[in-house]
Amino acid sequence: MKSPRHLSLPYLLAAASLCLPMALALAQPTTVSQKPPALDELDCRTLLRLAGEERAYTLLYMHGFVSGKRGQTMLPAQELAEATDRIVDQCIDQPGDKLLLVFEKVRAK
Repeated sequence: MKSPRHLSLPYLLAAASLCLPMALALAQPTTVSQKPPALDELDCRTLLRLAGEERAYTLLYMHGFVSGKRGQTMLPAQELAEATDRIVDQCIDQPGDKLLLVFEKVRAK
């Protein structure tokens, strides 16, 4: 039996994919001509403006996206929690940085 601290990536990605569009929609006013931002367009400032579940879902989705790109199928919860702290710290220091690049840089360590 797998440790409860490790969730399979498909379940994580499925949950996150349902939550991110809602989080992004609630984070910014919508207009008829506005399209959702691409993942490589999101910046740290956008993440920092989110609160509560919206921020948590966005972080979860981004971790899932980066894990999927790397082919990871397990979720090392402690490592990701530590990476999340470093990501938020970097975003506070450099709010104009692209969020995906920050995730990839921090998760590469």
